[in-house]
Amino acid sequence: MKTITGQMTLSNIVTEIPKSGDIFRKQRIDFANDGNRTLDEVAQVHQLSLDNLLYEINGMGTENQDGIDIKYMDEQSIISYIQRKYHEDLKDELPILESYTEKMVKEDGELEMVEDIFLNLKTALLDHTRDEDENIFPMLGSFLEDPSENKKEALKPHITELEDEHRNAAEAFWRLRDMTNDYTPSDEASGTIRLVYRRLEKLEKDTLDHVHLENNILFKRMRERHYN
Repeated sequence: MKTITGQMTLSNIVTEIPKSGDIFRKQRIDFANDGNRTLDEVAQVHQLSLDNLLYEINGMGTENQDGIDIKYMDEQSIISYIQRKYHEDLKDELPILESYTEKMVKEDGELEMVEDIFLNLKTALLDHTRDEDENIFPMLGSFLEDPSENKKEALKPHITELEDEHRNAAEAFWRLRDMTNDYTPSDEASGTIRLVYRRLEKLEKDTLDHVHLENNILFKRMRERHYN
């Protein structure tokens, strides 16, 4: 296992040790969209101990929760993995979570803004994944199978748009963290509120892991191998 250092980028760290993303999320370090920043840099910006971060990260295993090492997958396999693991789960989870947020607001009207942010996020995520499935991933697949300058130029604005949407999603989750005390319910919170907070945090984890695979592995490889 590679030893993580402060000079490594967030992208490389999370690719090497996927579970490190959980540490970054809780500190609101956007490893998925700012993967080119070094650990030393973000530790200074967020006023965190670099030594403590290194100790915690280097104590983790290299496997992800599926036991799959994404580093060794080709681009088409990564696309299929993203669709199977993240896109399909979103279609199942988001309508269920919507019903729970509605119930939560009926119990506590002060949480209406949490519901509003979630509903906007739900619409954005479903539109985003639908666009990937129906348009952009087929374009990517065609480019991978038969690269050409025309296909490359056609892809560029779509990739840029996806990356902008990825950052917007992360910012929505930071707002949810602000409004939920980092998904920590009060002692008096109902079971519904506790359930919503747990599922929102799981949605955040899955979304940022999903974005990391696209921004820091899939799109990065495309640029390194074909865009130079």
